[in-house]
Order: sequence, then structure tokens, then C-alpha cells
Amino acid sequence: MWQDAEQAIGAQLAPGETVIWAGRPRPGLVFRPYDLLITAFSAIWLMIAVHITGTARSMGRGMIPGGFRITSNPFTGRPMFMRPLSIFDIVGFVFIAIGLYLLLGRFFVDARIRANTRYGLTDKRVLIVTGFSGNRFISIPLERIGELNVSRRADGSGTIRFGRTAYLEDWHGSSLSDHRRYSYRRIEPPSFDLIDDVLAVRDLIVRAQMGLDDARGSGRA
Repeated sequence: MWQDAEQAIGAQLAPGETVIWAGRPRPGLVFRPYDLLITAFSAIWLMIAVHITGTARSMGRGMIPGGFRITSNPFTGRPMFMRPLSIFDIVGFVFIAIGLYLLLGRFFVDARIRANTRYGLTDKRVLIVTGFSGNRFISIPLERIGELNVSRRADGSGTIRFGRTAYLEDWHGSSLSDHRRYSYRRIEPPSFDLIDDVLAVRDLIVRAQMGLDDARGSGRA
């Protein structure tokens, strides 16, 4: 694990930069505390979507889009659907797909992102290589890390967040009226998510920051 992460982080180093620690998040499917509420909501969403879609198809109601009567396979001539799809069928299937993603799919997407994520700590900055395809790169200079928020699990693993959760205010309005409303968008800080021995990594970050300050102090002297 160390060699794999160190190799990915090493490709991002600047000349003269030294790796202090490299790692990666815990692999596989992970159920987080907040997933309980989302899972309950998505299960209710999915049941309602399936019920409404099934009812609409059994009643045979709805507008059928012109030219969208896909009732047979163009190669074999065999029926593909018992009846043509209606607008309500299409909308219902979209809502069912959303429910399936919220209930199950998001866990596999999260696992895929973590499988392509690598973390690194150097003598100058914190590095994160992440993304669905591992093509997103985050660099945070040590002097800009003002706050470390650590959450630790019973087995010693945990998450280090570089900063606090922020809420960005968004304004919405209509060109047809003077009505205005606003909402808040949650922005999570960069983090070392689900790493082993989280307290030891935190101590390494603190020591790297102190070493950077000592080096600057010696330079001024």
C-alpha cells in the first residue's frame, strides 16, 4: 500500500521535495453514520417510484410520444415491450434509477473513487490524487493549513479534514417576478479520508508544519 501510494504521489513532486508519508483510504464498500438517513429516504423514494410506475403501466394511461413506439426488436422482430412506453413510464423509470443509485449505486461510486485515491505528505505540502478515474489533483501548502479536524474510529483509523465545512449562500430568482430566495450549499474541505493510524499521520503533519516554521526562522536569523 505504501509503495503504491508513494509512487502515485512521487509523480507529483516538485524538485527538492521529500515525501514524509504516503497512504490511501480504506478500500471496499463503507457505510458511514449519515448513510442511515439517506438509505431510509432512498428506500421510501424507490418504493413510491416503483408503485407509481407500476400503477401507471397497469392502467395504460399517459401520452405516447409520436414515433416512440418501440414494441419490437428491429433485428429479430420479437416484441421488446408488452405495450409502447408512455411519458409516465419514462419519468417513472428515471425516478426508479435515481432511487437505485441513492440506495445502492452511490456506495459503489464511493468505493471506486477511494480505490483511485492516494494521499501524500511532503516537507512542503499535502497532496491528494483522487476522482472517479484518479485524474483530480489537490495541493495544499503546509503554511495554509490553519486547522486540522480529526475524527477517529475505535480501530485507530479515521479522517483528517483540512479546515471546516463551509456553507456557500446561493441566491435564486425569477425573471417573471420579483420573488427572490436563497439557499446554502455545503462545501466539504479536502481530507485524508478513512486512513489507518490517523493520529500518527496527524502528528506527522504537525511536525512538518513545525519544521517549516523552524526553517523559516533560521533563514531570517
